Amino acid sequence: MINIFRFLQIGDSGIRLFCKNSLPLRFAQTVLGPYKNGADLLRKKALWAIVFCILLWPAALWSNDGSIFIDPGDPTLIRRAVIPFESEILLRASELPTHSEAHPNAVFGTQIFSHLEVSPDGQALAFSVDGSLSDWSGLYFLATKTLRQVSLSFDAKALAPHWAIDGQRVVFEQEDSGRRHFIEIYDLGTEGSCRFDGRLAKNKYLDFLKPWWNGAGDKVYFEVHINNAYRRSLGLKPIKAAPRVGEIDAQCRNFILRGAQKFTAEFPAETLPQESETPLPEEMP
Repeated sequence: MINIFRFLQIGDSGIRLFCKNSLPLRFAQTVLGPYKNGADLLRKKALWAIVFCILLWPAALWSNDGSIFIDPGDPTLIRRAVIPFESEILLRASELPTHSEAHPNAVFGTQIFSHLEVSPDGQALAFSVDGSLSDWSGLYFLATKTLRQVSLSFDAKALAPHWAIDGQRVVFEQEDSGRRHFIEIYDLGTEGSCRFDGRLAKNKYLDFLKPWWNGAGDKVYFEVHINNAYRRSLGLKPIKAAPRVGEIDAQCRNFILRGAQKFTAEFPAETLPQESETPLPEEMP
């Protein structure tokens, strides 16, 4: 049986349905109003709920990455869908650490989950947490039910994680207090991490966004933009430049910068990330 639902909640007020979508962490929901005439009407409403998911969200039938998700009604919970209409709680924000292991004086405050990606083998979760005092990113291993802190964002933002195809590395996008975007790579084998930002690229005005792995899982690609907001904050004039595609290895070394057209010509199999709302423009002269 194909599970097309994230979960279905049935209560005195009616039926609340969350359909699966082909894109993670995006939800369609409908509340089918109160039922008062017993099981027969409940069955009719449940049938309409099923039809709703099938007709409105056909892509969900082919989704294999949506069984574990952040609860859209309560982002303090990570759930796993159970066929056909049940879900179980895998991790609660109340179970998270209250402070950083590397910086004990840095506390997280009230926490909710903001981003989540499941490892290719389905055995680990990479997540980011929005804390009222500090954001952070981490890993959760389902078999052992253990947590591992990866990075601390202090007064900045922890953004989306992305797994390498072999499940041995994960890249996190981060944003610092100056709203500059950088990336951090964590290696599960060595339990070490590296950071790549504009200073390492010898241009502190560069932003690195939307990272993704190559097919071999040993290189990270990402969009490169000029952070003109940061330039203005320093009294500098903005620069008009087209975004490009950056490349580094899994140790955050060997930085290469290419125009989007050159990148797609050189690596036709390495398509630009689907998360990009618009195609990257060609490299400007």
